[in-house]
Amino acid sequence: MAPMHIDATVPQGFLPSDLDEGFLVHVGPLYMRPLSDDSREFVLALRAGAQHANRYGVVHGGLLATLADTAIGANLARTGASPAVDTTLTVNLTLNYIAGAEVGDWIEARVRLVKAHGRVRFGECDVVCGQKLLVQASASFYVPAPR
Repeated sequence: MAPMHIDATVPQGFLPSDLDEGFLVHVGPLYMRPLSDDSREFVLALRAGAQHANRYGVVHGGLLATLADTAIGANLARTGASPAVDTTLTVNLTLNYIAGAEVGDWIEARVRLVKAHGRVRFGECDVVCGQKLLVQASASFYVPAPR
């Protein structure tokens, strides 16, 4: 069997993400695109590679969960309060898996902030591949007091 060629192009407007430390170095590379020119909110995305697939050749649900969790938490940290906070801790993450993705797919996490201020914050996320909805997620995060 010939090796699969994966289109490595990154859609216009996406730039390498600065979310590249700790566990996330094993997830990406991740890319970000602002929702608009004057927005601090962003879409988080990646190109699914062979390392993201499960034993059936489908993108692993754990990767999709990580993408949703990271996108919601980072958006709540960066856009909810001024100035941005350093830490958001996941309290709850609920996922509904709708469809699967394949190696080579461009996958985006599109976030809606429900409550973006205070110690407990809430967000929702659609993880999509083009127009195909892969995952619906909702999460609550705790923001610890500054040290």
